[in-house]
Amino acid sequence: MVNIVNRIKDFWFLFGRLFPFPIRPGLRRIGSPDKNAPVLITANFELTVRMVMETLKRDGVNAWLLVANTKGINVWCAAGGDHFSTDTVIAALKSSKIEKMVAHRRLILPQLCASGVNVHSLKKRSGWQGRFGPVDIKHLAAWLGSGRPNPPPEHRRVLFPLKDRLIMGTNLGFNNLLFAILPLLLVSWWLPGFWWKSTLLIFAGSILNCAFVFKLPGRPGLQKGLAAGVIAAAVFTVIAVLSLHLNTLALSGWLIWIIVICAYLGYDTPSWSPLWRTDMKELLLGEKSTEVSINPEKCIGCGLCRNVCPAGVFGRDLLSGKSLVLHMERCQACGACAENCPAAAIETNFEGGICSCPTCQILNKLKK
Repeated sequence: MVNIVNRIKDFWFLFGRLFPFPIRPGLRRIGSPDKNAPVLITANFELTVRMVMETLKRDGVNAWLLVANTKGINVWCAAGGDHFSTDTVIAALKSSKIEKMVAHRRLILPQLCASGVNVHSLKKRSGWQGRFGPVDIKHLAAWLGSGRPNPPPEHRRVLFPLKDRLIMGTNLGFNNLLFAILPLLLVSWWLPGFWWKSTLLIFAGSILNCAFVFKLPGRPGLQKGLAAGVIAAAVFTVIAVLSLHLNTLALSGWLIWIIVICAYLGYDTPSWSPLWRTDMKELLLGEKSTEVSINPEKCIGCGLCRNVCPAGVFGRDLLSGKSLVLHMERCQACGACAENCPAAAIETNFEGGICSCPTCQILNKLKK
């Protein structure tokens, strides 16, 4: 019965990951943890908790798992929206009374919460030393067994494989359809069948944009969306000429509509991706406007910026040991580096954790 319920939930998450799906916060035992077992924390998004627990059990990790109250939002989005913050972590620690269960004060945090959680403030206010684990929970067991203070660089980078892109494509399509379905139904009074044909177009365009985002020409955002639209319009033209027998006016209308839909979906795609948290100028024009710099006089060479950055923006000066900005083009403007720099050596021109894509703009307005 539990598996059936989980499969139903998985089907919903195929389309509705935009929406919060809370699970009861609190302390979970994984296996048979003792006083020396690691303590982990995650968001109370149902899918996240279930995946973490299943993976830890599969890998034979005995641990204490704290499920923080992030209002049912996943780690990445909750950290960016101030729902997974230092205050959130401290509240979870206090309410769980985990200090009575363990003989240490070490807490493993999801790396993707680094834009909202400051480990130095956490230590000062709670006495718990926070360390950021690997991006993917499947690498946690190997890291714990290695004895290394930090996960290897390849496990600190966020990837966007095809499977995840296809899932995000369905979510992108479903999300945009929610806002478009009423206007499409109204237009269908004059153009019969327009709503369901446009529904198929929205889902097909979403999948196309996400599945081929690395192959499409142009910068992420409007440029890649336009490229997807031109390709889709060319394919539709061939199909229309061979089998649909549309007149010139109808064909022209559909070609314009296909390009418009795909362009918008390409513009909105970064809101569903873990790789591009960009601003309006970059999404529209493809011009990089985010800036990050390190003041070498302030940098103490701790390397925390390199550990928390999910995009591999920073490197290390071999002579001084201090951090350098090596790959500015990768920056997601998540703010994790500036949030956790103990020396305030990192300067940016963006507000950490805030995304200006259409979806996040709507969510931020609703939150206020």
